[in-house]
Amino acid sequence: MKQLSTNFNDSGDLVMSDLTYYNPLASAELRKLDAKMIADQLDNVFRVGRGAKYEDKMTRTKAINSMVKVLTDDTKMVKDLAKAVDEAYRFWGE
Repeated sequence: MKQLSTNFNDSGDLVMSDLTYYNPLASAELRKLDAKMIADQLDNVFRVGRGAKYEDKMTRTKAINSMVKVLTDDTKMVKDLAKAVDEAYRFWGE
């Protein structure tokens, strides 16, 4: 998805505004739309590409909304997104 300019291990402390999708000149509405597209892509990668399942009582809508909440907050970090993902999905081997 080419959002990170560093390797993943070094990216946890990057804030959302450091990612390539984040445009500080865009309106909040446009940033939210971009975040929804990224969250949708991530959801598909996790479920279809990686075989993840939703955690108990988690739905696609809830998972995407939790990612969008992080993606649209320029003070949140990549590690906050990772936490939201971990709370939403059960990956193989967990």
